[in-house]
Amino acid sequence: MARTPLTDRIERALAEVAGLYVAVEESDGAIVLAGRVESPQAYTAAEDIVAQLAPGVRIDNTLEIEAHVPASLAELAASEPTVLELPHSGAEIRDEGADIAPDFTDQRLETTGIEDFAEPYPRDTKTVDLLDETQDVVFAPTDPVITTASGNAAVLGGFAPTAVDEQEVAASAEDRSYGDEALAEAIQRALREDAATAALSIEVIVRNGIAHLRGTVEGLEDADNAEAVAARVPGVRDVREELRVRSV
Repeated sequence: MARTPLTDRIERALAEVAGLYVAVEESDGAIVLAGRVESPQAYTAAEDIVAQLAPGVRIDNTLEIEAHVPASLAELAASEPTVLELPHSGAEIRDEGADIAPDFTDQRLETTGIEDFAEPYPRDTKTVDLLDETQDVVFAPTDPVITTASGNAAVLGGFAPTAVDEQEVAASAEDRSYGDEALAEAIQRALREDAATAALSIEVIVRNGIAHLRGTVEGLEDADNAEAVAARVPGVRDVREELRVRSV
């Protein structure tokens, strides 16, 4: 690259006319512009000045446009884009030819808040005695168990947190105590109607009020859920969980 009287004249014109202080040199019959400018407008203005002073000469513009950082809050506020005005009513939306999507935000959502399930004690606390006996027990929302018997959909066990809360066990006609066979049927019904155990295949045998759970489940949580459901059936003296867990 070389400097010539023409490049010196262009360089002075860029500084005096546009306030651009960039390098101007000549290479292979072209005017080369090098340096930095603050905006795309300055980039274009440099090319225009060269074209006026050297008509017909090829321009090789290698100027870099540097990002401008506002020097003050006032300058920043002045450079902020205009805020788009949004419609304030359905009438304004319809006037613009747009559709109104259904809005259900004004309807109350009945559910249990996530804060109800916050752990009151550290995760490593294992002593059950630490729990406050006066604190209400909160059940997480669960999907009801649905059956399609006889071609009609029905909810088994209703919408109670657990189906066992409403289980009824037929008492023996002889001494009004709970019979083993009736208890076994009640436990099987409770397992089918509880969302946590409805899909489990478990055999229930009751001897002298003690329930024995047998079969195979996928995980320890399934075994614990089955034991808990069976234990809540009225009349069950004890539960012997004899399930085989595949994941163990």
